[in-house]
Amino acid sequence: MSQRMRHRKETRRRARRGVVWYAIAGAVALAGIVGSRVLPHRTAASTEFPLPCLAHETLALHVHPYLRIVIEGRPVEIPAAIGIRGPLFAQGLAVGGACFEPLHTHDNSGIIHIEGPDPNRLYTLGEFFAVWSATTPTIEIGGQAFPVNFSTTEILGHKAGGARGVRLLVDGRPSSSGPSLVLNGLDYCSAQTPSPPCFPTAVGDPFPPGILQQYGTGHTIVIEFQ
Repeated sequence: MSQRMRHRKETRRRARRGVVWYAIAGAVALAGIVGSRVLPHRTAASTEFPLPCLAHETLALHVHPYLRIVIEGRPVEIPAAIGIRGPLFAQGLAVGGACFEPLHTHDNSGIIHIEGPDPNRLYTLGEFFAVWSATTPTIEIGGQAFPVNFSTTEILGHKAGGARGVRLLVDGRPSSSGPSLVLNGLDYCSAQTPSPPCFPTAVGDPFPPGILQQYGTGHTIVIEFQ
């Protein structure tokens, strides 16, 4: 079989897989819409979400920023189902739920899904951390629980001081924006890409260079504490 024929076969296979994922996600999302009528407006942490919780994913705005967090040289896993109330999982992906924040995650790859009804609404990195904290207020790092937070001087409970500091990198360059960094213009990949990481959702190691070599060199956001 020629290389061109193998490529066409692989493209058709990915397309078929995408249709299956859309069917799964659609069915589970429909169940989530029904469930949202009876479930209380609370997260697992009994905290109100900071943004309106949508009955289903709305794609007038559809952006996929890619976030990495590195604490003292080690990557921190960003959890699946941030911003999803009552998440329902299929093959490790949060594919449905009672309601969705416009900022949410489907897996632990570091891809943030921005999906909302207003194409002109700007969302910030600080708002993502607010959604994350409302979903689960703490994260375990090295066997110890830390608060989910982010500022120019603190990330996940690790505070700047002495020789240690918090550094925000956008596309590899230092940024002073901190929590006010606008995410809308930092899409990691096209929402129409018929393959991961944005379809059906992100997969793979959340720490480059592997994921960049496999999927391209889109925008990246990195928060470091060192």
